[in-house]
Amino acid sequence: MRLTIFHKLFVSLLLTSMIMMVGMALLINNSFQSGLQTYLNQQEVERLEVIALQVSEYYSTQDGWKMIKERPYLWGDLLQQIIARPAIDKRPRAAHFPPKGLILLHERIHLLNENGEPVLDHPKKRKHKNKDPQFIKVPISVNNKTVGWISIMQRETITSPLAESFFKQQLNNFYLIAAWVALFSFVVAGLLVRHFLKPLKNLHSGAKALQSGDFQQQIPVQGNDELAELSQTFNSLTNTLKLQKKSREQWLADISHELRTPIAVLLSEIEAIEDGIRNPEPKYIKSLHNQVMNLSRLVDDLYQLSLSDSGVNIEKSQLVDLTQLLETVANQNEVRLAEKNIQLKRLYESCPAAILKADQKSLTQLISNIFENSYRYTDAGGLLQISLLQNKKNIELIIEDSAPAVPNESLNKLFKRLYRVDKSRSRANGGSGLGLSICQNIVNTHGGEIVANHSPLGGLQIKVSLPIKDI
Repeated sequence: MRLTIFHKLFVSLLLTSMIMMVGMALLINNSFQSGLQTYLNQQEVERLEVIALQVSEYYSTQDGWKMIKERPYLWGDLLQQIIARPAIDKRPRAAHFPPKGLILLHERIHLLNENGEPVLDHPKKRKHKNKDPQFIKVPISVNNKTVGWISIMQRETITSPLAESFFKQQLNNFYLIAAWVALFSFVVAGLLVRHFLKPLKNLHSGAKALQSGDFQQQIPVQGNDELAELSQTFNSLTNTLKLQKKSREQWLADISHELRTPIAVLLSEIEAIEDGIRNPEPKYIKSLHNQVMNLSRLVDDLYQLSLSDSGVNIEKSQLVDLTQLLETVANQNEVRLAEKNIQLKRLYESCPAAILKADQKSLTQLISNIFENSYRYTDAGGLLQISLLQNKKNIELIIEDSAPAVPNESLNKLFKRLYRVDKSRSRANGGSGLGLSICQNIVNTHGGEIVANHSPLGGLQIKVSLPIKDI
């Protein structure tokens, strides 16, 4: 049989309640019985104090306890008073007492002289369960002088019929109360477990909905305990999966669109050549070659994006001199920028070497992509400016260019995949719309931050902040 969490929690709560109830029953029973026995023994001591006062009348200064020794029935009469009534009862004593009670009392009560020796001979003592019985002595005083003792052995069990009846009645009442408590615990345990497991049932239903592809599923959040936090996390997971699904669908649609355009151009030009509309002249072959190169760059960028997404081949434990790396990439692009009449301004030459732990290959790609973005989308005759700042925690790389500027609504979208501010102009410049997305992945992998802002030069400013780790 499969045990569900409901069964386990229910049995655990019920079993815990039952164990506690049984333990309380045993402790209460023992405490009540012990308390009642102590009360009865104390009553006997109070009676003995009265007997001690009465028996002192039979003591003689000259003869001692001679009167009691010669008339032992006087001692028996005094013991009968203990059996007959409480010490405060002043009614005449009864005429007849069960001899058994008197015999038992003789076994427990002794009249002792001032030296603690028995005054009277007693019946043969019975064996008691308690091998070490407890005795209490009540002094007998005459003229403020202790002339003897009344010694009583404490009873081991409740022997009084009235006390036994009272004890049994209370015990029966307790059993009845315990039965009602057990029934109440059964009902309460079932209700509590059902209440506690309700969020888990909602989570189960929500998980099944997610499994079937329903990302609209949201479960109610009640309270602020751990289950409520789990429910909130599940709802956040649902929203994340929904956004990822939407992003994946948009991503696939964008890739299809990006691939469809150069393929359509290739197909139309090849068909024109096949149909004889165009001759296979060098200019048309060059156009075909450009479209193939655009496709090749797009595929390469997609591959690099997938690598940066997964962090493959990124080793972040290398010591990299960012100043030297920046100078190398700047020198590689200086000729291209000069051909487009774009001035390259270096503001980091006087800065000390910026050493950090990172992956040199991926950082080279990061800086190259930013340079490429500025080269493609900066008008001829513009300016490209590079700055490098360093503090105790971070190294900031700032690359900014001149006009044209980026619209305000496009700043936060520049790092989205396949996003272009001007799609027709971007395709004409050969951009795939993936360069800045790859840059963002590289920076995130290194635990840094990359942001895009308007540049005071009139164009775009890309600021990269990389943490300096202990070397």
